[in-house]
Amino acid sequence: MQSFVPARVCGLLLCACVLPSQASASVVIATTRVIYPAQQSEVTVRLSNEGSSPSLVQAWIDDGRAQAALEDLDVPFSLSPPLFRIDPKKGQSLRIAKLGQALPADRESLYWLNILDVPPKADGNVLQVSLRSRIKLLYRPVGLSGSAAEAYLQLTWKLVSDTQGWALEAHNPTPYFINLSSLDMLQGGGELHGEPSHVPPLASTRFAIPGLQPAPGASVKVSYAAIDDYGALRESVGLARP
Repeated sequence: MQSFVPARVCGLLLCACVLPSQASASVVIATTRVIYPAQQSEVTVRLSNEGSSPSLVQAWIDDGRAQAALEDLDVPFSLSPPLFRIDPKKGQSLRIAKLGQALPADRESLYWLNILDVPPKADGNVLQVSLRSRIKLLYRPVGLSGSAAEAYLQLTWKLVSDTQGWALEAHNPTPYFINLSSLDMLQGGGELHGEPSHVPPLASTRFAIPGLQPAPGASVKVSYAAIDDYGALRESVGLARP
């Protein structure tokens, strides 16, 4: 469970989440992801308003359903405050606390922190947009094996085919989420690119690679970069075989 503002206010805020490319957010999140160690009673996330006008900010946590109505979400965290104003060049801390629901103890669990930045009402015929940022919230149990910082080195790769053609499959044998920022392959002297995403713990993810046509029995070199807890990139290479 988590606290929410009244439904009519939520509706007004959420209806403005379409982001034009020229828009920029005034409210900045101090991190690219939130790591919640299980041994801590709560974690804080710092926000700052780098713009020249005050902003109304709504914050909430979702379970991966980005477009779900707030009243349909049931997450094992409380968040406060859920709605607040930040004046220009000022800051605000969000407090996230774990509730009583049990989560898996043998792997990380993934949720998402949403920050909706609503600018003040302008006079005249001015188009205004509200900007929504959404970052990972990773709950990390105590005593997981291995190292989160080196989990990306444990990825193994495989070439798979189905009715849609060839794809690249990554398997993560670790208890940590591995977040990829880039995914490239070398084939016949050329480079192919995949859309990076994350690979859940103790699971596999398939990536579509446009133009992938491996030679029978041949291996393909995979170059990838993972994002660590601090937002830094860690690069590695691997081989994928059918």
